[in-house]
Amino acid sequence: MMACTTDRTSLADGQKLRLNVGDIQEVTINTRADTTWQLAATSDNQEVVDVSRKQTMTSTGSGSASVQARRAVFLIKGVTAGTARVVFTEKQAGANGDGQLKKTYVVTVTSK
Repeated sequence: MMACTTDRTSLADGQKLRLNVGDIQEVTINTRADTTWQLAATSDNQEVVDVSRKQTMTSTGSGSASVQARRAVFLIKGVTAGTARVVFTEKQAGANGDGQLKKTYVVTVTSK
């Protein structure tokens, strides 16, 4: 009976995010320094939420101790009223499958 319970929380349930139609929310996720890994974001309902990516490079530290940190910046835009799940996954370039789940958002878009 325990396997049938609906009272569970997991990474797949996702963090809640609320937007109005036309609003854009920036989401920043740290990526691996190893460039053979790729980070991707997908929306299960592109009519409700549009996801695009803008990658930035930042330096941390100073002098010879400077380290390049990679961050991926994603823009989540509310298109029409509704709910969509945005899933961030990471996998090695050329690998088959969906990759490893990094983060999930459940996005609710409302009209203004």
